[in-house]
Order: sequence, then structure tokens, then C-alpha cells
Amino acid sequence: NYIMTEFEIFQLANQIYINNAIYTIAVILMTALAFYLIRRSKELNFPTYGKAILTFFCTFPLYFGLEVASYFSLNQKNTSFQLSELKEAGVKLSTVAESYITDVGYTVADGPASLAPELPYIVMYATIGIMFLAGIWIKTPEKS
Repeated sequence: NYIMTEFEIFQLANQIYINNAIYTIAVILMTALAFYLIRRSKELNFPTYGKAILTFFCTFPLYFGLEVASYFSLNQKNTSFQLSELKEAGVKLSTVAESYITDVGYTVADGPASLAPELPYIVMYATIGIMFLAGIWIKTPEKS
């Protein structure tokens, strides 16, 4: 039964952080595109079916944003979990690894982490979702 070394655990975690950053950029671009399309829909006075299609499109950046946020949290927790596994196996950890376990607070006793976003991410994407829906469906006041 092979247990990764501390270096391998941190190396893998860093590679996952890089992937997560790339996906986050994609989510930001999709969100910006959604806001642009919402503005254009107001300018062109989209019909109801156009607004429905745009609403459907706007679910993608919300879903992918929550998924990317979930993977970010999952990586932190599982890195802490793996480091605490090493510690329980009797391996002397560096001060950085000990600090990581303390800061994240996820240990062997918690078991492997599940894929779920943290509350701040849920609040942020719910707010963006409300902004999408309001931008698409709520009538803007007439200019005076």
C-alpha cells in the first residue's frame, strides 16, 4: 500500500490549483459574456423565447462556477486529509504541512472530503444568479 510523500502531496495539490485557476478564468469569461448578452438583450428588446434561451445559457456559468468552487474546496480538504494520513502513519511532517492541516482543519477523522461548495461561494453565485434573472426579466425604467 503506497503512501505519497509530503512533497508529492503538495506537488499534486499545486497542479490542481493551476487547473482550478484556468477553469476559474473560463467561468469569469462565461459570466462576462452572460452580462454582455443580457445588456444586448435589453438593447434589442428580446422576445420572450429569446429571454428564455438567455436564461438557460446563464445557468452554465453558475453551474460551472459552483463546480469549480467545489473542486477548490475539495482540493484543500483532501490535501489536509492526505497530510494528516502521513502524520498518523508516523511520518514527521514539516512546519508548513502541520500549519496546512491546522489552517484547513480537515483530518483523517473527517474522512475523504465530498464535492460541495463552501457557503461564501454559494452566496456569491446566488447573487450573480439573481443579477442574471433580474437583468433578463425585470423591465428597466424608461429614460426621462
